Amino acid sequence: MITQGIREFMSRDWTAARAAKDAYWHERVARLGPLEGWRIGDELRRQALALNPSWPDEDDRYDDFVAHVRLSDLMRRADSARRA
Repeated sequence: MITQGIREFMSRDWTAARAAKDAYWHERVARLGPLEGWRIGDELRRQALALNPSWPDEDDRYDDFVAHVRLSDLMRRADSARRA
């Protein structure tokens, strides 16, 4: 029955799955070096472009810029708080 498969899927331990995935990629990049992290990121970028060739559009770029500015501000604040 199709609902059984859906229930099994939804009842998975997603926290454990996320932890296993994080551990796998951490170990892989630690073993193969930073270029492996770069390669993985490029593969994700290519996949995103295959799904949506117009990505990133103007709005996506602006949202990304805003997020980087915010992160930069938070890091600056954390650094100054650490020195105080």
